[in-house]
Amino acid sequence: MAKKYRIPCPSNIALLKTYHELVENKNIEPSGKIEVLLRTRPVRSLSGIVNVSVLTKPYPCPGKCLYCPSEKGIPKSYVSGEPAVERAKGLNYDPYLQVKKRVEMLESEGHPTDKIELRIVGGTWSYYPKKYQEWFIKKCFDACNDVGRGPTSRNYRNVRRSDLLKSQKLNEKAKHRVVGLSIETRPDFINPKGIKRLREMGVTMVELGVQSIYDDVLKKNSRGHGTKEIISATKLLKDAGFKVLYQMMPNLLGSTLKKDEKMFRELFSRPDFQPDLLKIYPCALVKSAPLYRWWKNKKYQPYTEKQLIGLIK
Repeated sequence: MAKKYRIPCPSNIALLKTYHELVENKNIEPSGKIEVLLRTRPVRSLSGIVNVSVLTKPYPCPGKCLYCPSEKGIPKSYVSGEPAVERAKGLNYDPYLQVKKRVEMLESEGHPTDKIELRIVGGTWSYYPKKYQEWFIKKCFDACNDVGRGPTSRNYRNVRRSDLLKSQKLNEKAKHRVVGLSIETRPDFINPKGIKRLREMGVTMVELGVQSIYDDVLKKNSRGHGTKEIISATKLLKDAGFKVLYQMMPNLLGSTLKKDEKMFRELFSRPDFQPDLLKIYPCALVKSAPLYRWWKNKKYQPYTEKQLIGLIK
């Protein structure tokens, strides 16, 4: 039709919007085939669950890691340009609005949003004030429950544990159900008391910033903890029934291609580790990270692109 009338072809999102309007007004019958054909990036919801990432406000981090970027107005370790970061900045890090906008965007692309895996990212979660943590999660659930419309109050100190529990209970029968909730933190912040809090807040998965499993590499990069803390955190979390995700960083100062390859084999051959999920973040040189000065002074040489691709493969 576009070719025949010499007009630009409408985008899938525009076509889906029109399709939904026609169905709503009972002009046409619903068609599952059309929904699937016009769905943008179908891989996002192939499992039947969509991922919604929400960024916490910028807050001091206890870490002094060499590779970690630090940008004003953004949680440490995150940089401008990332979609989730730009969305959070534009919405003043409001958890309610971030969830709301992301769910609306996924729906406009044709994805089912009845099951949501909520991923809270930004800085070290365990270091944020406890009241802020409860307020943040509650507002995420409120957005999924479609209550408390509009920008949220910044006064998180008034939120009570019972308020969070009410929002979670309401979510059990909501249109958008949170079927998984993850946070990211450091291994040295995992202890029995902290685990109990995570349970009470409804967290189901913990993303651990492991980076390396070798003490010498962790020390050179000023990580602030060693292998012992990684093993302890993994055991405590697994024993408490959490899913454990490791964030791994090859290409660190003090490591080698051979050492990194050995590390990934060891991750799954040693019972001390064996995470349920894995994220691989090769170390990238960012100007705002202390490691950049090491590179300028020729004290650090990153792998070539070819070497890095070979290692990942």
